[in-house]
Formats: sequence, structure tokens, C-alpha cells
Amino acid sequence: MTTVAVERSVVRAPRGATFVLVGGVPGAGKSTALARVAGWRPGVRVLDSEVARRDLRGRVPGVVPYAVYRPVVHVRHLAGVVRAVLRGPRDGAGVLVVHDPATSRVRRWWWACLARRAGWRPVLVMVDVGRGEALSGQEARGRVVRSRAFERHWRRWEAQRAELARGAAAGWSQVHVVGRSQAVSALLGVVDAAVPVRGRGAR
Repeated sequence: MTTVAVERSVVRAPRGATFVLVGGVPGAGKSTALARVAGWRPGVRVLDSEVARRDLRGRVPGVVPYAVYRPVVHVRHLAGVVRAVLRGPRDGAGVLVVHDPATSRVRRWWWACLARRAGWRPVLVMVDVGRGEALSGQEARGRVVRSRAFERHWRRWEAQRAELARGAAAGWSQVHVVGRSQAVSALLGVVDAAVPVRGRGAR
């Protein structure tokens, strides 16, 4: 899988003021990549729906299945991301990394537009995996998305994969399409380009 980056001057943002949206179908490995970035770059703010899920899981009785409170997790995560984006870059800089499937063109455009208006430089990183790999990823994490929802994400991704690989995503300064094994290194590359890490070797 080749990483594709297309630079566009769509917003004037301070150096380091970067909003990174990490997308991909359910099971692509977004949360795994985000967790590693959060661990290796503690100064970077990472908002992952998986963290929101674990937080809420500790607040509800253990007998309640995830399907019951899934909508609440999504709403809480979305609200938290919107607040963080609208707050803008801290001290005129900073990097915000966010989890979102991003298989919807309208939703991607909406995030890019919101980020630009708040003073961020928007960067899109899409994790590209095969259908079987995504389904096995869901099984491995212990949460399988409803088949209808997965099919919707998958149809969108199949229809858009080629254009995104060409960097065709309205409003985004950079577009990266990477395989699961490249996701962490691609994210670290984006983060370190925004806020150079001194005295630390590449992982």
C-alpha cells in the first residue's frame, strides 16, 4: 500500500496547528494506531471513540450489552471532538488526532470545513484494509459491527478508495491512504512534521 500525500493551501494555520482525522471501515485498526500514537507522543491530544466506550462501560451495569449504549458512546465522542475542534489550536499550535470512520464524503467535508474555520490545518489519514481483514479485526477486538452498518461503510469505501488514493478529498491539506501495518508510522510522520520531536529516535 502506497502512502499518498497531496498538499493544498486551503487554510492559513500556525505551524503545528494540525487536525488529523484517522478514518477507515470498522475493524481497520484505527483505535490500535491511535493508542500507539498516544503512548509514543504523550503531548499530542488523541480523541478515540474506543476510549469513550471504555469510560462509559465502567459506568453501566456489566449485564448491559454494548449494543444498548452504543449510540450514547457515539454521541459523547462526537460532542467531545466538536468541542475540541472549535476550541482551536492551543496557544496557536498543537496537534489534535481524531477517530472517525470518514467513509462519508459529506462528513469528511464537514470535518475539514469545521477544522479550517477553527484555525487548524486538516490532514486526512485513511487506513485501507481488505474486507476479510476488517471483519477479522472486529472479531479480534470483541465488537462486531452490525452487518448492515458495515456494508454501508464498505460500499462507500470501495466507491471512494481510488479517488482518495489520488488525494481527491475536498478541503483537506493532505490525504494519506495507508495499509494497517503502515498506519502508525504514517500518523507519527504527520504528527512529527507538525511538532518536530527532538532527541527521540523514530519507532
